[in-house]
Amino acid sequence: MHLLTKNDCLKGLARKVRFSQRKRCYLVSLAVAALVVYFVYKNITSSFHCYDSGVEWKINKFCKRYKNVGSSGYMCSDLCGNSNVYWDFRCPDPPLELHHPNRFQTKKLDTTLNIIVTVPNENYEKLFWVDSYYRKEHYPTETEYENIVKRYISNKYNVDIPFDKMRTLLRLGHKHRELFFHQSMRDSWNLVQNHEYVMLNLFDEKDLFPYIAENCGEMFVTEYLNAVEFDEEHRYGSHIDLDRWRYHIKIAVLILDYVSELEQHELQMCHVDLRRFGINNNRLKYDDVRYLFPEYTINRKISSGTQCASDDDCRFMFCQSECNREKHRCESTVLNNNVQIVCEKIFLGTSGYPGILITHKTPDRLKELLERCARPVKDRDVARARPRGTSEELKKLLYNELTNIYEKLAAINAP
Repeated sequence: MHLLTKNDCLKGLARKVRFSQRKRCYLVSLAVAALVVYFVYKNITSSFHCYDSGVEWKINKFCKRYKNVGSSGYMCSDLCGNSNVYWDFRCPDPPLELHHPNRFQTKKLDTTLNIIVTVPNENYEKLFWVDSYYRKEHYPTETEYENIVKRYISNKYNVDIPFDKMRTLLRLGHKHRELFFHQSMRDSWNLVQNHEYVMLNLFDEKDLFPYIAENCGEMFVTEYLNAVEFDEEHRYGSHIDLDRWRYHIKIAVLILDYVSELEQHELQMCHVDLRRFGINNNRLKYDDVRYLFPEYTINRKISSGTQCASDDDCRFMFCQSECNREKHRCESTVLNNNVQIVCEKIFLGTSGYPGILITHKTPDRLKELLERCARPVKDRDVARARPRGTSEELKKLLYNELTNIYEKLAAINAP
């Protein structure tokens, strides 16, 4: 009787798993194909990049869920039904400087619109509760739900919502059919917990942001803005013709007017992207409000007492704050303001990426004002309530300088 050694077992196993060259090529091809499919899928569903095919996939996925579960909103039948209306879905154009994985662009007939899907985050709060015996979902009444939303908005934004505004905000439907009404309430609650949706609703009458057209469940459609016309060549090139220079001056004046309106309504921008400014009906608006907050909201967020080692640990995007060095806690409110942010990020820029007002035609006086506005140091340049913000006096000097330049350029081009 011959006993198998360890080496004999290993050799036998090797013979069993040995593949022919043809099989090896097949397996390698299969592995490569699987990797390609995985790569394509990850890119389509990516949260960091936008692809038109991915937009179609996300909308189809949403509509499939709508047909299975149902959603409230007048837009659902057009968007997800068997309507003859053609929707062309694609990535935002111009693209956002900070990617938004749940924002898309669509064209319905001849009208271009933006689509935003409200995806719950880590702070999401459920609306209903489930009893432990019957496992049944229990919802508030309509009146109770309105009070819940009022308290939520008041606590987060320090705003009391009037009755007429509440109806627009909630978008409740199917009130006489309990099952569908509860679905409508869930969709409404998802919308209410989305910062963009709330901001566009709270300030729709101020005409500062795009209006909300319609919704389908937790997906809502907003006005598309005709973006201000800046290409890379004109924006970053040192040489510029008179017409383009005058256009840059005009947009800068409009932006200063816009940030003045924001401050009137106590709103703070913590990020600014030139491509998100747009003009509709001769009115400048800004269409990415993810990082735009009521002062109450951002001050509470930025001075929450989190641990810090330096001032950078306490800032939020472009909103500056400072660290309490004794307690090592973030306890200060926002220290700069909208004018300082716009001057630094849009008007002045950096040596590598000059702002829209830095060209070979920029007068020395204007350049000096821009540098003071972006980095206010002297007492006369610093805002009274914001130690790193730009003062009202300096803003007026800059505004007057820009309007004077614009008038001179207009006189040159006058017949």
